[in-house]
Amino acid sequence: MTGRAGCRTVRSAKEQWADETGGGPMKRVAGTIAAALCAVVLVACGSAGGAPTPTAPSTTASSASSAPSPTPASFVPAEPPATGPVSSSPPVVAPSSDSDPPLPPAFSDNESMVWIPAGDHRVPGTLAMPDAQPGQKVPAVLLLHGDLSSRDENGDMFARSAAAFAASGIASLRIDFAGSGDSEEPDLALDFPGMVLDATASLDYLRADADIDPDRVAILGLSRGAGIGATVTGTVPGVAAFVSWSGAVYDGYDEDPAGHEIARENGYLPVDLGDRIFKLGLNWFDTIEQSHPLDDISGYTGPVLAVVGSDDQVVDPDVSTVFLQTVASADTTLQVVQGADHGFTAEQSYGDEAIRVTTDWLVSRLG
Repeated sequence: MTGRAGCRTVRSAKEQWADETGGGPMKRVAGTIAAALCAVVLVACGSAGGAPTPTAPSTTASSASSAPSPTPASFVPAEPPATGPVSSSPPVVAPSSDSDPPLPPAFSDNESMVWIPAGDHRVPGTLAMPDAQPGQKVPAVLLLHGDLSSRDENGDMFARSAAAFAASGIASLRIDFAGSGDSEEPDLALDFPGMVLDATASLDYLRADADIDPDRVAILGLSRGAGIGATVTGTVPGVAAFVSWSGAVYDGYDEDPAGHEIARENGYLPVDLGDRIFKLGLNWFDTIEQSHPLDDISGYTGPVLAVVGSDDQVVDPDVSTVFLQTVASADTTLQVVQGADHGFTAEQSYGDEAIRVTTDWLVSRLG
């Protein structure tokens, strides 16, 4: 299954075997995995083909009076999330246009590689700092990528965001989860609790930095990273604001029974990333099924922004509407980028709009 905008073909070893042997039911595994892994395999691909196109709630930010379907594309959870009225603020910016100033390039001059202690291992990250007066403490945001992606994200979306944030006076830290990027942890270490641990350690690292205001640290997650961020935001006191991009913020269930069964048999599911085989461990499947990020963040009262693409065929945009209906915050904003795919990378304008919206929103909430 191949996405748009130069996406790598992502195929499990079992799928390739099925093609070669006529493997019966195993032929169905690839489609199940591609739809059900959501932020895992396809986050690096932008928007995937094959799933029905979701209906966006609005062209910009909106209020919703009734609950849309809460489920991601092709997903059937056992119990739908709770619903209720949405409190939405007005759009934070107008859609991008030719008159918008160009965004700063990725990889700013004020970036440095850091290693963050996290239990029995360390987490690699990139810390980007803005220009500031001596002794001035700046706000910051922690960036959490989707599974099987890495800290710069597809299309350098996180690297570009970090540069835009720094130009607006906001520091950022983007990290690699187990098995990705510069992580020293093996593929099989990737699971929901491990990602939460690494994100929490990274949040603590930011708050301890002498140049960062510990009371003005936000979290931004893309796809599965938003689910991780939701759990951290809802369970660690003091997160100043939360941003979800194409967020997989829903309570867990068995997203891919066929892939889960392969992992039970072999200890892992082999996923072909093109340049290597990623071993998606049994514990990943088990802990995603047991996770409950929507419940975790339901009591959060800080400001919340959800940015979605109207053409996201990996996580239904309506998932973000249900999320905003569920969270206790009175300051919620939904921004729909018209035509955009899951990763905002099919066209550069999609990513530009997501970054601009988020930067302006963070400046308004963090100061």
